[in-house]
Amino acid sequence: MTFLDEQGSRAPGESKAEPTGVDDLEWQDESQFVRSRPAGLRILRAVVAAVILAVIGMMIYRGAHSWFAGQLDPDGEPGAEVSVVIESGATTGEIATTLELAGVIPNSTFFRYYAEWKDLGNFQAGEYRLRENMSADEAIAVLDLGPKQIEYGEFLIPEGLWVSEILDRTAAQIPGITVADLEAALDSGAVQPRYRPPGNTSWEGLLYPAKYFIEQDITAPEVLAKMSNEFAAVTGELGYGAAERTHNMSAYEVIIIASLVEAEAKTEADRPKIAAVIYNRLNEGMPLGIDATLIYGKGVRGEVPTREELDTPGPYNTRHPESRGLPPTPIAAPGRASLEAAMNPTPGPWLYYVRIDDEGNHAFATTIEEHNENVAVARELGYLDG
Repeated sequence: MTFLDEQGSRAPGESKAEPTGVDDLEWQDESQFVRSRPAGLRILRAVVAAVILAVIGMMIYRGAHSWFAGQLDPDGEPGAEVSVVIESGATTGEIATTLELAGVIPNSTFFRYYAEWKDLGNFQAGEYRLRENMSADEAIAVLDLGPKQIEYGEFLIPEGLWVSEILDRTAAQIPGITVADLEAALDSGAVQPRYRPPGNTSWEGLLYPAKYFIEQDITAPEVLAKMSNEFAAVTGELGYGAAERTHNMSAYEVIIIASLVEAEAKTEADRPKIAAVIYNRLNEGMPLGIDATLIYGKGVRGEVPTREELDTPGPYNTRHPESRGLPPTPIAAPGRASLEAAMNPTPGPWLYYVRIDDEGNHAFATTIEEHNENVAVARELGYLDG
């Protein structure tokens, strides 16, 4: 028997025992052992796994790349033309949002970062013609060219015309717009005039006479809006909003006076004096005695009123002895000078006037006697009949 020390070593001098045969080995259960596999199979599996991961990664990359690329260059060709307006001072982000809302680009955020990355974005304000479904580069190329050059035309409306004449002249000067178009626009309520009293439907005297510059494709309501807005701007500048306080009259009544001045005055110096005569006669309760109102009411230019017409009372017959106050509407389109004269009449006591020279100047009088003397001179010079 072999003795071991406490550490399990052989005692000194003991010889190592040799196994005597197979029967000396005691085998354990096979389930307690791990079977080793060939190294080549492990490597093959690692390679396959790497390839699969690489394929998956490539698919993810390609999908992400395709999606990202589609935000800057969408599939398909550019579509319908759209009009986009870039406001003055708009930032690159605001421009990008405007383009996305118009359907020009698919993603405003990507466009903004892309434009900033390319150090772009200082685009001019104005109107641009782009197309739906454009790439970022295509849209930028259009924006770089600047806003579209608007083709302009012009038309001229002189002072003193009736509304019917204004519509005729406007339609004659603007291709594609007819008198019927303009009348329909006035009747539709699409344009609302300033100072016109509630219930009054007349446009007389409320379309400003001037030269206008317009786009070639302007519509009838837009044309009328230009004239109405200009009238509101001019009368506002001249203080018509304060007419109740400064003249104890409505702004519309002062506009009527301005239209009478426009119809009667021929020279700039006479306008504020004729306005003074009108105010004086109103204050005295006298008929205005203006033939132009009767001609307007008759609706025929250039015809001298007949005795029968003068003797027939009516809203526009300011020559009739029973006439008091202003006609119900303006009788012409007053220009700035007449509008200003109506707001700022020349102080004076005059109640009468009559033309006395070829330039159209008038002689003014305070009494009927003075006036009759002036009438005699005018008749002798051929400026009055009879």
